[in-house]
Amino acid sequence: AEPIRIWVPACATGEEAYSIAMLLADEAPRHEDKREIQIFASDLDTNALSIAREGRYPTAIETDVGADRLKRFFNRAGDFYRIKREIRDTILFANHSILKDPPFSRLNLISCRNLLIYLERDLQHQVINTFHYSLKADGYLFLGSSETAESPANLFTAIGRDARVYQSTGVGSRELPRLSMSGKGADAGVV
Repeated sequence: AEPIRIWVPACATGEEAYSIAMLLADEAPRHEDKREIQIFASDLDTNALSIAREGRYPTAIETDVGADRLKRFFNRAGDFYRIKREIRDTILFANHSILKDPPFSRLNLISCRNLLIYLERDLQHQVINTFHYSLKADGYLFLGSSETAESPANLFTAIGRDARVYQSTGVGSRELPRLSMSGKGADAGVV
């Protein structure tokens, strides 16, 4: 069976990617799904990626992460928690620009929360086109609460409008979209 492939662009220090990996680890036994999980987490900030690769977080995460989840997915070491290797090994952290580098492809899910709000409309359209290209025909896109995948039209259908979950329509060009570095936000280090 094909692996489950996920991309988390603008991943910062990795919390979103690790959260998705933990959710999938929780769900797999319930569905008897033995497929390999491949999560690609990318960002321009090499310092943030170094932190993400370590998977080390201060003990203050105890206020946001339940005791069961801490026990199952983290090891306590002094003043921090470290995500267990079996979760870290499902994620490839990479230095990558969504605006100028070729995207990951054949994906089941893209989780890109709160990146589009930093880009001008033409760059937002470019990114949405890139996401459409990257996803399988029935793939899903998860955006931030102030973002939408409704423009350009006909690329995505809203599945959970309030939750900002969209499914690819599978319609349109399967050619790699034009990659550009022009416009506001393109050089701000946000992608």
